[in-house]
Amino acid sequence: MCILFIYRNPNATGSAYRLIVATNRDENYRRPTRAAYYWENHPDCLGGTDQEPTKEGGTWLAISTKGRAGVLLNLSEAPKPPADTPTTQKKGRGFLVTNYVVSRETTANYLRNLHEENSNDTYNPYTLVLIDLKTADVSFISSSRSCQGPQLSVTDTILGFGNTSVETPYKKVINGKEQFRQIVTDPKIVNENVLIEKLIQFLKSNEQHLPDDVMEELHQEESKALSSIFVHADDWTYGTRTHTIILVEASDRVTFLEETMNEDETWSRQHFVTSLE
Repeated sequence: MCILFIYRNPNATGSAYRLIVATNRDENYRRPTRAAYYWENHPDCLGGTDQEPTKEGGTWLAISTKGRAGVLLNLSEAPKPPADTPTTQKKGRGFLVTNYVVSRETTANYLRNLHEENSNDTYNPYTLVLIDLKTADVSFISSSRSCQGPQLSVTDTILGFGNTSVETPYKKVINGKEQFRQIVTDPKIVNENVLIEKLIQFLKSNEQHLPDDVMEELHQEESKALSSIFVHADDWTYGTRTHTIILVEASDRVTFLEETMNEDETWSRQHFVTSLE
């Protein structure tokens, strides 16, 4: 489970924000992870990375100062009918983001090639959202059976993505988009630090968005705990463990803030400021 909200303002000028991104990563608390850092082999890239054996270097979110960003969300679907052929080991989905942010391939070609590759069920279900930090263009692809291929240059001002197809979003995505809109368009918020705290508070919301037929069909008895933007249950070892906020000004100044849960369930915050090349 993960959730992602994006505000686009491609015509922004001066210190106004071209992009505002707010997202939660939901994952097993014990999964080894490295918090956000500039990658040694690609110093223009910034993001946390998976440290699970065989999946080291994959990521759920990363940006590049060359203007690329990618966010990966797991996809919940009803199981497919059993296949007649033996199943094969799936590739790690986290490399879908890593490979994109370090690539020079166009977004359109990257997504088209990925669509062809995933026609063979190469990966477990996912939605991959790709963002051009310089133009505010947003494109995405989903391995959902209802998705016909890459969706390029989405024009909505406010976007929300969860763990289902965009045609059948969870209630927390629908309601969350409106709550997110109110924050990012609030004229009273003129200070970046205040905006960040409002967005963190939003990402920590435990308000339950029920009833939700889509959630209840896919998750049944777990739907109550999963229906909030911030996922947590006292008897689980899984839930929201990372908040990320990305602010991109029209001047190409970028603020990247990550708040990550520690092993003792306290939270640590990292704050990076950079500029697009």
